[in-house]
Amino acid sequence: MDDGQLEPIKRFVEPILSEAQAELVELSWHRQGRQVVIRLLVDRVGGVTIQACARLNQRIGQALDAAECVAEPYTLEVSSPGLDRPLTTRRDFERALGEPIEMTMTASVGGPQRLSGTLLAVQPEAIVVVTDAGTVTIPLAHVRSAVKAMAW
Repeated sequence: MDDGQLEPIKRFVEPILSEAQAELVELSWHRQGRQVVIRLLVDRVGGVTIQACARLNQRIGQALDAAECVAEPYTLEVSSPGLDRPLTTRRDFERALGEPIEMTMTASVGGPQRLSGTLLAVQPEAIVVVTDAGTVTIPLAHVRSAVKAMAW
């Protein structure tokens, strides 16, 4: 299976994910022995549970088998990107709305280099974070790194 064969799988699974109110974050494959491992990272607003991943894995696997989309033996893995996956795109931030995040910013922000808070809003060119000190609007261009934070 080459990267060109991933596109039909992507088009095939996206309606299934959409129905589950989830979206495909990453689709990859690698050869493991005599079979291929197809890995889907999925996410949705509020996150994806282990149970949701298991249901999606079963549903997508049955659909791929029925449609005979994959011509060789394969293993399907559906999982969440995890808490430690960086938030890099606007869409990543949109999926993290209402969740605690930790971030570092470029020096040009003029405030603290590190910031923790709850992601309140995503604007076209900025994010709004509620911190202990108040609400802060940060241009996306000034975000050096950001991840979902653990809420204890």
